Amino acid sequence: MSIEQVVQKQIEFYNKQDMEGFASTYADDITVYSFPDNTIQLDGKQALIERYTETFKKKMYAEIKTRSIVGNKVIDWEIAKNGLTGESTSLMAIYEIENNLISKVWFIRE
Repeated sequence: MSIEQVVQKQIEFYNKQDMEGFASTYADDITVYSFPDNTIQLDGKQALIERYTETFKKKMYAEIKTRSIVGNKVIDWEIAKNGLTGESTSLMAIYEIENNLISKVWFIRE
């Protein structure tokens, strides 16, 4: 599976609010950072599951505007939409892939 396919699969599971599928695309030691200060937002798959269980209750949906691939990183410009309120947020996500799993993510918010 290509690194782009890993990230695309993750987005599809996110949009279906499929927690089991979504979590399966991440490494057990996943770390999620905010950029540019590299503050750790999530550390480990259990923390990811807890956070996104709450996120999925909002019926979130991610629309990919652009995608670039650099080495083992997939860089997506996304519009995240809250399915309950209609609110949306623009953000960039940088996904680092190792062994066909997302091992690190950096979020850059507008």
